[in-house]
Amino acid sequence: MKIEKIPQKMSFYGKNVVYNGKASLITFIFITILTISYFFMINTIDFRSHFAPFLQFQPSDEWAPPCRASPPLRVFMYDLPPRFNVGMLRSGGGDGEFPVSAENIPPWPADSGLKKQHSVEYWMMASLLSNNNININNNIENNNKNDDNYEKIRNEIEAIRVNDGEEADVYFVPFFSSLSFNVYGQNMTDPVTELDKQLQVDILKFLRESKYYQRSGGRDHVIPMHHPNAFRFLRDQVNSSILIVADFGRSSKNLSNLRKDVVAPYVHVVDSYTDDDALDPFKSRSTLLFFRGRTVRKDEGIVRAKLAKVLDGYKDVHYEESIASEESIKMSTQGMRASKFCLHPAGDTPSSCRLFDAIVSHCVPVIVSDQIELPFEDELDYSEFSLFFSTEDALKPGHMVEQLRNIPKERWLNMWKKLKNISHHYEFQYPPKREDGVNMIWRQIRHKIPSSTLDAHRSRRLKIPDWWGKRRL
Repeated sequence: MKIEKIPQKMSFYGKNVVYNGKASLITFIFITILTISYFFMINTIDFRSHFAPFLQFQPSDEWAPPCRASPPLRVFMYDLPPRFNVGMLRSGGGDGEFPVSAENIPPWPADSGLKKQHSVEYWMMASLLSNNNININNNIENNNKNDDNYEKIRNEIEAIRVNDGEEADVYFVPFFSSLSFNVYGQNMTDPVTELDKQLQVDILKFLRESKYYQRSGGRDHVIPMHHPNAFRFLRDQVNSSILIVADFGRSSKNLSNLRKDVVAPYVHVVDSYTDDDALDPFKSRSTLLFFRGRTVRKDEGIVRAKLAKVLDGYKDVHYEESIASEESIKMSTQGMRASKFCLHPAGDTPSSCRLFDAIVSHCVPVIVSDQIELPFEDELDYSEFSLFFSTEDALKPGHMVEQLRNIPKERWLNMWKKLKNISHHYEFQYPPKREDGVNMIWRQIRHKIPSSTLDAHRSRRLKIPDWWGKRRL
């Protein structure tokens, strides 16, 4: 009798599996050959990367994560005569036709008072002048690490000036429209107001003759209008541009909106609290709630007069009417530093400089404004260092004070620490520093470019008026 050879069997997870040794050997050899061929075919790929989880491959000491996802914003700044900008800093107004440079830009006047709060236009211009001589193409794109400016560009600068408009991402118009109103138009009906209006007429004529402005309809142009009355005569004529505003209190939805415009902080007028290092800051700040300023305001600001009555009679609440002066600013500085909470009711518009004075004083802001928009809110969560009350709730007798008194010490300390950590975002200086106020504004402008580019491209191909802007809500 012929006996058949019985294949070997083995148990595998409870199942019988027939094992054919010869077939398995052939399969193994075949897979090995395929694997070797595969690696020869892709020999340009780093072998280690396929097995990094197993080899625990470590990158070289020279490797470091990038500090920014993209190079700085390329900004073309128009060369305007001084009468449009720094000339207004001098008592005699602008003279001469030569544009300002990094070598001759005047410092912001120390005695400018409240004009300082709307001076973001000056700091934006100054930042571009300070960065004018940096060769962005060599340093960034070619990673020229031997250049002294490389690290500065890589880590600190959000925007850089380019001299060729064809290389620009955006175009900056250095017209100090806020300062123009403060210098020439503050009395609204005074004959000197015509100077403010004439500057607006002249700058509009200049822009309409610019090939860059014509090309995009101004959509890639950045125009500061921080004062609520800045550019008030012809604002609607440049509304396609990216406007730098304090809020939207004086603008209709057809003129300004968050989609294209940038909300910028006021430049604080009180001194920054640089040595806020008390052992027990909660205890050392004896005033619960502090306010010092004008109580007679228009529009949403009428809440100030009502709050004066609601907050009267509390020993640990300081609510005082005052007008802006050097002495008043000093007293506000001392008062904010001695207070746990600083009240920020709306002014003639939803915002005011007081919020940013509180931030740099590390006094937790208490914001009473139903329509306020805040700077850098896509990066900062204001609820981490501020408190918000609707106008209706703030005017309930005893409600706001009771709520503030019930804030636990630990929560207040966390907010105070957060204020110390983020207050540098509201500083303006020349030259600018990493993530300070002006760098944050340029970063916000970068965020608006995709929408501006979309609008510019659509406008070039539309043969009829844009139906999208006229859609029913």
